[in-house]
Amino acid sequence: MSPSWIPPPKTRTRGRRSRYDAIVIGSGVGGCVVAGLLAHAEARILVLEKNESVGGILASYRKHGFKIDAGSHLVSRGAKGPLGDALRAIGATRPRFLTHEIPVRSRGMFEIAAPKRRWQLPEVALQAARALHVPMRDGMRLGHMLFDMFTLAESELQRWDRKTLDAFVRGYTEHPGAYYLFGFLASIFFVLPPWQVSAGEAIRSLRWLLRAYSLSYVEGGMDCFCHAMLGPLEAAGGDLVTGRRVVRIRRAAGAWQVVSEDGAEYVSPTVVCNLEPRQAIALLDDTELPPAYRERVLAVKASGNAHQIKLGLRRPLVSEGCMIGGVSLDGLTLADLSLPLMHDLVDTIAAGGLPDPLALYAPVPTNYDPTLAPDGAQLIVASIFGPVREDPADPPSRWRARALQALAQIVPGLEDELLFVDFTPITEIGSWMGRSSRGAIGNGQFPGQVGADRLPVVTPARGVYLCGDGAGGRGIGTELAVSSAMEAVHAIRTARS
Repeated sequence: MSPSWIPPPKTRTRGRRSRYDAIVIGSGVGGCVVAGLLAHAEARILVLEKNESVGGILASYRKHGFKIDAGSHLVSRGAKGPLGDALRAIGATRPRFLTHEIPVRSRGMFEIAAPKRRWQLPEVALQAARALHVPMRDGMRLGHMLFDMFTLAESELQRWDRKTLDAFVRGYTEHPGAYYLFGFLASIFFVLPPWQVSAGEAIRSLRWLLRAYSLSYVEGGMDCFCHAMLGPLEAAGGDLVTGRRVVRIRRAAGAWQVVSEDGAEYVSPTVVCNLEPRQAIALLDDTELPPAYRERVLAVKASGNAHQIKLGLRRPLVSEGCMIGGVSLDGLTLADLSLPLMHDLVDTIAAGGLPDPLALYAPVPTNYDPTLAPDGAQLIVASIFGPVREDPADPPSRWRARALQALAQIVPGLEDELLFVDFTPITEIGSWMGRSSRGAIGNGQFPGQVGADRLPVVTPARGVYLCGDGAGGRGIGTELAVSSAMEAVHAIRTARS
């Protein structure tokens, strides 16, 4: 193990006591932050994790000397965002957030690289406009749109929370290339097409990302963040139990009793669920909840998701920190892009069919931290946006083959340097995360599900809270979950004061 890595926290098969100050269900991003912040304040916390490994979608596995993330991740604001805030709140100086001199490069149908410095962004934006053949009139409208995106007052952004990114962008331009660019960013950030994602949420997140300009990867692998956050548990008298699914939450003498699948029973006045909201209320089935609340929870819509494909290479073939792009195996070019084509692609994916072009998001963790692979090797962890349904028109084997073809097209020499290919379909990703919806984000950032309209972290069952991407919070991916966890901790402390 590299000395820069944060070792996994001590785990148990059963808690050492029957009563705790708080019980956290799930050790994913939201759960580990809640547990770490409360334990740092010397509360005795029990964390119950259904999987054998901690970290949820940030968990890792090892193969042929590689340490491989379960998902495909980067942290949009690095140390400057909520993850950095959480580590600082517990006094942790590790893990570090690592950046790269070429943060992102678009490959495939549209090729351009993000600049090393934020002040170079306008020049790259002009290069993008020329590459997309944006007419001067549309270019001026796009300039106006970008100006508005960075100057809209909060009251105006709140109104856009309830409108789509599609409505915002098309208020300025319908140029297909420009629209595809914003649509692709929406799919990466929120795993939703532009006509489904909230414009307010998208604009805020883009503002934060570009102002910080600190796209990062976690040193030692993404799970090192969770390991660091769970570090204070043991010293505060808490426990981390793995391989034990929670089957029931019920009232018990003014507190809550949490029952795990092995029959163990634990009591606490506070329970925090890092679960999809509908799964949390299913565990509370014996508890009377207002019908309107149950209806609201059951109406929550999840985002889409992505197949995961991990590539171990004998030697480096990719220089950037992250590859993104649309890759056409049928010979489509930028000239073929249109708004109807984008709708057709989304409909095809929803039915489980293979689209063309394929949308790829592929961080290269070893370009941030070479210790994640054997000397001289390279690791690529790619996401291929796909269907969440059980019965896709094209089976996972075809998605795997198509994804490999697409990656080989944009990474010359790939097939000759492959050591292994691991493909994890969305159904398995959903099962690992414990998601009945199989969505990457349990409470998708649709209009009506962000900001003031988002399901709150406080539930009507006094002492029971939600955290993670299912309730509260704002932002992209892991940052959404961390900001939600911080809201939950604030609510718990407020209730106790």
